Amino acid sequence: MLILDLQRGPRERLRIMRRTYRGRPLIDFRVWYVDAKGDYQPSRSGVSIRPNQIGEVIQALHLAARAADPRGMN
Repeated sequence: MLILDLQRGPRERLRIMRRTYRGRPLIDFRVWYVDAKGDYQPSRSGVSIRPNQIGEVIQALHLAARAADPRGMN
């Protein structure tokens, strides 16, 4: 199931998807690129986490957002 499809450039996207691997549910953060035929393909760049790790990732993203914008303008 596609959760997020974010354009990163003319030939690259970041996709967050819920998927199953070997019977286990995962949340997959992966860079997709345009191949020679013009179709998007998943790259090796990415990471998969277990659903119970989502809270920690969200906390880390909040910290990263504050660090990127220390004046709180974000």
